Amino acid sequence: METSALTLCAALGLRLDPATPDVVALVGGGGKSHALFQLGREIAAGGQRALLTCTTHLSHDQVAGAPALVTMDGDELPFVALSQALATHGQCLVMGLRREGPRSAGLTAEQVDDLAAQAPTLNVAALVIEADGSRLLPLKAPAAHEPVLPAATTLLVPVAGAAVIGRRLAPENVQRPELVASILGCRLDAAPRLTPGHLATLMTHPAGGAKGLRAGMRLVPLLNQVETPDRLAAARLIAARWAAAGIRSVIAALGRPAGAWVRERWGPWAVVLMAAGASSRLGTPKQLLPVAGEPMVCRVARTALASDAAAVVVVTGAHAEAVRAALAPLEATAQGRLVMVHHPEWARGQAGSMQAGLAALPPAIDAVVFLPVDQPNVTAALLRRLAREWRAGAGLVAPEVNGEVRGAPALFDRAHWPALRLVRGDVGGRVVLRANAASVARLAVDADLLRDVDTPADWVDLAGPRRADD
Repeated sequence: METSALTLCAALGLRLDPATPDVVALVGGGGKSHALFQLGREIAAGGQRALLTCTTHLSHDQVAGAPALVTMDGDELPFVALSQALATHGQCLVMGLRREGPRSAGLTAEQVDDLAAQAPTLNVAALVIEADGSRLLPLKAPAAHEPVLPAATTLLVPVAGAAVIGRRLAPENVQRPELVASILGCRLDAAPRLTPGHLATLMTHPAGGAKGLRAGMRLVPLLNQVETPDRLAAARLIAARWAAAGIRSVIAALGRPAGAWVRERWGPWAVVLMAAGASSRLGTPKQLLPVAGEPMVCRVARTALASDAAAVVVVTGAHAEAVRAALAPLEATAQGRLVMVHHPEWARGQAGSMQAGLAALPPAIDAVVFLPVDQPNVTAALLRRLAREWRAGAGLVAPEVNGEVRGAPALFDRAHWPALRLVRGDVGGRVVLRANAASVARLAVDADLLRDVDTPADWVDLAGPRRADD
């Protein structure tokens, strides 16, 4: 069976730490059950343990297909049965005893909270819950009694099927279309066709996919049924809109017989512009050297802003006042995306400046690119290529010139930030890249794009105008 390089666990950002298990609630339509069982398979395949359940109903066929099933009768936790099932299979579906026609009833929210409380004792890395129903339709709005979210929920995942895009807002396509129309501000009698913008709004609306979201929960929408180029293009429009709002999301095709079930992860990423050095070898502040009519720091910051980075953090050190003054006009027009942070101990080396940049990032940022100020030929297109590799699943991305991996500009997923914080001295992220060389995604680039300015000779030899940013 073919699997995707990007797992659903990684795309959702699960910690998978049995000491503090993830409690994931799936809501909406278009693939909740596929997501439920996919997470169970991935966690078990990784050598960890998962408990699966629902607070609504599952079909008898779905229940029968689970690797292991334990039923709860009342409030007493079947600890021995759960332990045995998890030891044998790594995952276990936990259901109630009631059967209602073709469906089996799940647990109450209180029973799920009891399971969550015992999960660390059972060495469970994640508890995954299907928290509402959709009558097999790809889109829905929750009724007054939905979703049934346990208090222990840490991650709320609204799910929708991209197959609904372009279809009419009608009962054959959408569960509770009258509620969807109310949330979207549409006239139901006009039966409008659903657009990417409609899904983007509905899935993160407090009366829609984000209903029940509380402090301490994360929200990660999942766009499923993305099986064609047209649907992928539409899903990317939606995900880009969410990323601009600081929301992580997942694009998937769960339930296909084979293939890359998780297509892409999206989320806000940032550029940290390293502009703290003293330029001792050059003899003059390189940050202020003119390039195509503007100071180098402004040119590189403008490049970073021209990418789809959610934020650009400029780390200053030596010549801080002059650098800030040079950037002031650009900062005034950047609509809050350009942030400057001063690192007073810049003379101790790159590591401290890198960490000052990390500390200044907005909390929602999922990945960061470190970009030196003395690479004026770097293009926004190259930065976007780094981000595309991250969306496809790479945790580390770096340029490669003639078979040699370069340390900058390089992208680091949030999972690698603890390692970056341990770096000391006059070195940057290259230390982490070398320690994880086998997992670095490499982008072949022209050496001219990465030319830097360290000496007067470098300045004289610097390439001319920037290449077209295609």
